[in-house]
Amino acid sequence: MARINEMRMPTWASLGLNYLKEDKVNIENIEETSKAENLSEISEVEEAFEGHNLGISEKIEKENKDFRNRSYNFDVKGERETEFIEFDLNKDDNILVSNIDIKASEASKSSFLINIFDDGSKKIFLNSRIRAKLDKNSYVKIVVVTNLCKDATNLNSIGTYLAEDAILDITYIEVGAGKSLVNIDNILKGDRSRVIQKGVYFKEGDDFLDLLATNEHFGTDTDSECMFNGALKDRAEKNFKGVVDLRRGCHKADGKIGDYSMMLSDDVINKSAPILLNEEREVSGNHAASVGRLNKEMLFYIMSRGFSKKQAEAMMLEANFAPAIDNIEEEALRDKIREKVHQMNLGYDL
Repeated sequence: MARINEMRMPTWASLGLNYLKEDKVNIENIEETSKAENLSEISEVEEAFEGHNLGISEKIEKENKDFRNRSYNFDVKGERETEFIEFDLNKDDNILVSNIDIKASEASKSSFLINIFDDGSKKIFLNSRIRAKLDKNSYVKIVVVTNLCKDATNLNSIGTYLAEDAILDITYIEVGAGKSLVNIDNILKGDRSRVIQKGVYFKEGDDFLDLLATNEHFGTDTDSECMFNGALKDRAEKNFKGVVDLRRGCHKADGKIGDYSMMLSDDVINKSAPILLNEEREVSGNHAASVGRLNKEMLFYIMSRGFSKKQAEAMMLEANFAPAIDNIEEEALRDKIREKVHQMNLGYDL
């Protein structure tokens, strides 16, 4: 049986978080789709990830190659304006198997906003892979917004490779999708490379999310900071595995990772495992998780300013989400996601 989102080192066997069994999510086999004309990949990006096990599982990676119907390649030189990529799924185009390759040349600066949404149709299926290779002293900002319906299947794999002095600013936002498997792996190969990572998820109904976020430190003086904020309501279920992986040779590396999840119903299932793996001396690593309800003292303070309890709860939760959502550069999309979060939160306007 295939293993999904398997960690490099088993550490959380008691919670069943080392990997997800395939039958837990019952991902249907993809039907034959018509492939796009240009399905090429950037060879330098492909070579950068050789020897690294990227993606949700071998089976899902193979499916992405075998059935791919959308492909984008970006060879970035110099400074580039934000690239806005939209994937619109609907009843007539309900299967998307996509790949985005980004090669950021030395000293380049670029930004990518990927918006994935649907029209609420049934049997929406997404298998998305994004890979980025950041050369020396380059800067890349990536924001991925996944806004799918409750019947949708979301398979999202993101892999990045950083050379020396490269900086990656990456944000993953997910609101919706009934069945979701997400894998984000950042490889800090070059000295002094840096990753700033933010994430937001909101799951409701019978939604299921399994998320593995890994920052692998190889270079010296590397730095990663990863923070996810989420909310669960109704009978939603979430597994979060956040890994700071300090490999041999990453002298003076510093990695931080955290998951802060609010449980808005008694029937939700939440499992969070922040993990620190260390093979080197003179490094720094921090990992944390917080699961619970809204802070009562802060709630009372806001209510004392004339807001109802529901209004105060909405303001507190949405304030936690703001740093990630504010990274969306397109104003209309940013406002749309804020409104979606608000409606999922309480279902009425303030």
